[in-house]
Amino acid sequence: MPFFLADVLEVGVPTIDEWVVWAILASPIVSWALIALYLRKIPAVAGYVTIAAVGLSAVLSVIVLFNVMDADGGTVVFTHEWFTAGSLEVNFGARIDGLSAIMLVVVTSVSFLVQIFSQGYMEGDKGYGRYYAHMSLFTASMLGLVLADNLFMLFVFWELVGLCSYLLIGFWFHKPSAAAAAKKAFIVTRIGDLGLLAAVLLIWAEGGTFQIDEIHQLALTGALSSTVITWFTLGLFAGAAGKSAQFPLHVWLPDAMEGPTPVSALIHAATMVAAGVYLMGRFFPVLELTTDAQGVVAWIGALTALIAATIAVVQTDFKRVLAYSTISQLGYMMLALGVFGYVAALFHLMTHAFFKALLFLGSGSVNHATNTFDMRKMGGLRTAMPFTFWTFVIGSLSLAGIFPLAGFWSKDEILHDAWDENLALWAIAAFVAFLTAFYMFRAVFLTFFGEYKGGEPVDHHDEESHFHGDPAHPHESGWVMRLPLIILAVPAIAAGWVNMAGMTDWFGRMVAGALPEPELHAVSFDWWIAGSSTVIALAGIGTAWAIYYRGVIASSTLRDAFYPLAAIFENKYFLDRLYEDFFARTVLQRWWNRLLELIDVYIVDGIVNGAGTVSRGLSSRLGVLQNGQVQAYGLGLVVGVVILVAAVFTANPL
Repeated sequence: MPFFLADVLEVGVPTIDEWVVWAILASPIVSWALIALYLRKIPAVAGYVTIAAVGLSAVLSVIVLFNVMDADGGTVVFTHEWFTAGSLEVNFGARIDGLSAIMLVVVTSVSFLVQIFSQGYMEGDKGYGRYYAHMSLFTASMLGLVLADNLFMLFVFWELVGLCSYLLIGFWFHKPSAAAAAKKAFIVTRIGDLGLLAAVLLIWAEGGTFQIDEIHQLALTGALSSTVITWFTLGLFAGAAGKSAQFPLHVWLPDAMEGPTPVSALIHAATMVAAGVYLMGRFFPVLELTTDAQGVVAWIGALTALIAATIAVVQTDFKRVLAYSTISQLGYMMLALGVFGYVAALFHLMTHAFFKALLFLGSGSVNHATNTFDMRKMGGLRTAMPFTFWTFVIGSLSLAGIFPLAGFWSKDEILHDAWDENLALWAIAAFVAFLTAFYMFRAVFLTFFGEYKGGEPVDHHDEESHFHGDPAHPHESGWVMRLPLIILAVPAIAAGWVNMAGMTDWFGRMVAGALPEPELHAVSFDWWIAGSSTVIALAGIGTAWAIYYRGVIASSTLRDAFYPLAAIFENKYFLDRLYEDFFARTVLQRWWNRLLELIDVYIVDGIVNGAGTVSRGLSSRLGVLQNGQVQAYGLGLVVGVVILVAAVFTANPL
């Protein structure tokens, strides 16, 4: 059946026009095509086209969300035959339910504000048009991933997200560090993607389908064995670990800070890193059926959260603090999924998208004023940049989990689920909550309090530099950068209110409606958990205040006292050295390349050259038979016939 001629399959009650759904995806794709083909050399127009396209997708996403809300959940699927190859049938379809509708709004709204902020941050950059083309395709890829109704289509957009991240992380490709970071992100995430590809092939071989609903039903009805379910889930998690930067595949994400700061905001808030958590949430009915995979997800998540939080404590680069914070919070979300906290994980994914986008854009505003991300060259910026200061504090308080901001409600649910399932996991999560509050307000005090250190001088001979301010006299960013900060501060405060148990558990009902048995995932509230998490967060803030504001004890003294641990944290648990120095340079470049060289010389070349040698030898030996005498040829022919006749009669005597 030709593409886009199949009948529409509708399941559930939402009444949504199909063109609205496809327009959400098509709008940024059209923007990308226009900029790539015609507008790349007209920067101002390219920026406005991207903003308009993503804005249209955001408006349509809100319309879709309200339709799903009016129907009190439910599902609608628009699916069309894409192609067939023998028994393989692949559809191109869009699935709209509570989970995908909320994710559409989160992705498009955050992306829209990032595009506006980018107009000020990227002003004067020579790659301005190219930047907006990549951002359009990046947004479209994430939207396609969210909308996908089957695993094959999801995998296609999954890989497009990885490609776009490579292009944007290495946007300033003239910088060796940016080019290296882009390659590192691409290679490390490909390792995880091999696991996802294996899961795709496994489910097709065992279940004969890529449709998400059908995979759920096969698992729930027992049509798939427990072994298949476990390996399928672990394959999904391998892909999620790559994209969502879970240990040991988390090492690419801090280096991704080499890209423009608005790119970091989009990658770390609503697109690439969110993809892994969304994938595991989408297949949560399968994850629930395998205790082995649940344990792996929970403990890997807890380990990731702890490792990243301890590294963030010693970072001096403003953006890298936020990068390790993102890794830690993603670990929180995976931990939640591993302890059956489906609603909690996705709730934190939503709230985190808003306050982390706010924090990254705030760091970009600071960089725009000081020409540096080194917190040792900052200080005292709260008076020079009041809008950036207050919005950054709001984001930090939300991330720390202070009542009544958004992060309090989502983090509290994760701690509650961990407490109910495993006290060891709860203890790790609680300690990470303390560290989160500590390192975020360490960054606040180092950046915005004390005396200004002068920033980074501008190299006016650097033609590639897009910084045109005066770091010696920092000032507040313009309104095109200020406005997105103010807007994002609102959901950083209030987004958590949509899921307050006992008052409005709207978010929980919406995302649980995407599951076969939504009634099993009700939201609850525990005053003890809420109170203890608040005390822990305040203790972290107080510790940062005592060290970095009051100076009760010097940070250098603490470093000396805990030197072995400090050295481990500063060297990022030596994982980068292990991967780059041992695996990349020793195992791959020396041993593996030497092995391939030996295989090439002695096996490949040996077979080829040996075949040639044998052929030459035989031809030289057989050549003596060709003496040019007709009598000898006739004799040989007669002898051959006699031998054949004798052989026939010997095998079949009369």
